[in-house]
Amino acid sequence: MNKIWTIGSVLTWTQKFFQQKGIETPRLDAEILLAHVLGKERIYLYAHYEEPLNVDELAQYKAYIQKRADAYAVAHITGVKAFFGSDFLVSPEVLIPRPETELLVEYVIHACKQRESLRILDIGTGSGAILLSLLAHLPQAVGWGVDISRAALQIAEKNSIVQGLETRAVWRESDLCQQVQGERFSVIVSNPPYLTAADMAQLQPEIRREPETALFGGQDGLDIYRRLAVETVPLLEPGGLCAVEIGRGQEEAVQRLFTADGDYTLQDCVWDYGRILRHLVFKKERKNED
Repeated sequence: MNKIWTIGSVLTWTQKFFQQKGIETPRLDAEILLAHVLGKERIYLYAHYEEPLNVDELAQYKAYIQKRADAYAVAHITGVKAFFGSDFLVSPEVLIPRPETELLVEYVIHACKQRESLRILDIGTGSGAILLSLLAHLPQAVGWGVDISRAALQIAEKNSIVQGLETRAVWRESDLCQQVQGERFSVIVSNPPYLTAADMAQLQPEIRREPETALFGGQDGLDIYRRLAVETVPLLEPGGLCAVEIGRGQEEAVQRLFTADGDYTLQDCVWDYGRILRHLVFKKERKNED
């Protein structure tokens, strides 16, 4: 007689299986995957522990379990990642948005909410999560998202349509700032690749499935910051903000790069949930006003 698998029993089995595979968040991953199979919110699982799964649901869930065990990220399996209160489409062509990056969005919203109008540039936009989150909470803003990856921009554009923000977002294929010369912005944000060669050699298998161009920042992790510190200056209005995410221990080096020529001063620092200095916010000096 075949066993009847209920929501509760399949979650318990999956949690133990994921623990054996060394997955860090076995219960959470099991719940997210099952909720996605059922097309429900996670809270539904707790209210329907005794509900049996049908054959198709079990087959789909089994396939998801195997992919997770093979070091596919949950977001790559479901094609969706929650970020700043919204769900974003993701794929192996984009970096999966991280919780610490939400702090960058939160800072910019707080700093700019009283402004009457805003033009925002998101460099290396990927899925568009940063830019679209800012646009959703700053109704007076319009934004440009640039990325060197055309595939990433296609994901970002889809996200803008899903969230009803397509009329306020412009997407452009560009190697950093090259295709936005002549434009002027109130705020520039970027979560650039900042991993060093040593970091790349120690990456977990599931992170290795993300695009290397969104992770690797050169031998010392600073290649993109060297360019951003120079290329963003003519694009930012005097007094405007340039906020960048950084890797562990990179704060002094990145600050030197941005302030070396006197175009920027350090405005603020933002620590993440692990008390790592994660974001630097620079203000453009008004001496460059045309």
